Amino acid sequence: MCRDRATAYAEAAKQAAPQAVQVADVWHLWSNLAKAVEKTVAAHYGCLRSAHESATVANEPEPPPVPDGFLDVHGRPRRIVATIRERHRAVQELRATGRSLRGISRDLDLDYYSVRRYARTANVDELLVKVTQRRTKLDDYKPYIYQRFTEGCHNARQLFREVRDQGFPGERTTVSRYVRLLREGMVTTPPLPALPKPRRAPRWILTHPERLRPDEAVGTKEIRAACPEHDATVDHVRTFAGLMHEHHGEGLPAWIARVDQEALPHLGQFANGLLHDLDAVTTGLSSPWSSGEVEGQVTRVKLLKRAGYGRAELDLLRTRILLRT
Repeated sequence: MCRDRATAYAEAAKQAAPQAVQVADVWHLWSNLAKAVEKTVAAHYGCLRSAHESATVANEPEPPPVPDGFLDVHGRPRRIVATIRERHRAVQELRATGRSLRGISRDLDLDYYSVRRYARTANVDELLVKVTQRRTKLDDYKPYIYQRFTEGCHNARQLFREVRDQGFPGERTTVSRYVRLLREGMVTTPPLPALPKPRRAPRWILTHPERLRPDEAVGTKEIRAACPEHDATVDHVRTFAGLMHEHHGEGLPAWIARVDQEALPHLGQFANGLLHDLDAVTTGLSSPWSSGEVEGQVTRVKLLKRAGYGRAELDLLRTRILLRT
């Protein structure tokens, strides 16, 4: 009897079919492990931030020359830079005459909060940095493009195809613009990978190493180096995944013992929870049985129900389910 790990299900199965072999569903096991990994990463996210800030300071190049009104801080032609300079100058001049912020907003036909931001910022370069140094879709792929460029690949189309295969969702012009900066020598130091988001790092840890993209593999290596707790978590997750895929449930007690020796409370809580349902979990890891078919049918029924936008009565919903079977 395959089930999830809720105590009520275990008791019900025991009473209704005491002769049946209970099997803990592996999907629910992996889901529980994923939640423990997310909590572990969140608890030690400060380690990643500190390591990233240290690397950023060490990698920081010499300040670039102050751009003129038609170039941003990267040397790219940007009309928005000239617009911000002009608006900042106008707001500061009107403010110096004693004009109120709301009056300036009416005179210049600008939003009041924009006018207030221009008035409170004495140095226009602070506004320019906020505009021109925002994160973009390409940031996660810049280290790879920089590496390939230094290896001799200067073809923007080829580089675009390579990062697109890695999951880049942007346009070719975005890659071409960055390659042009590399050709013109505007980028003098290797770009650092972006600090992984709290939900991205757990996904890297939970993904099979062979299925990680090159940038994700590099990111996983960096988070392991930045924090010993993350390094230990990766090892334990991959060992548990091996037990699951190779159906070696007999190795579970040793895995639980190793986790208990680590200072990983969330992962340890998951491991100790397995002890309360050890027989079913061991059988689940050792056998090919799972609730995958049932969960798939439940998902299909929910999809058909939601496709009716709440207007499908039971008889219509039943007919649609049977017709799709």
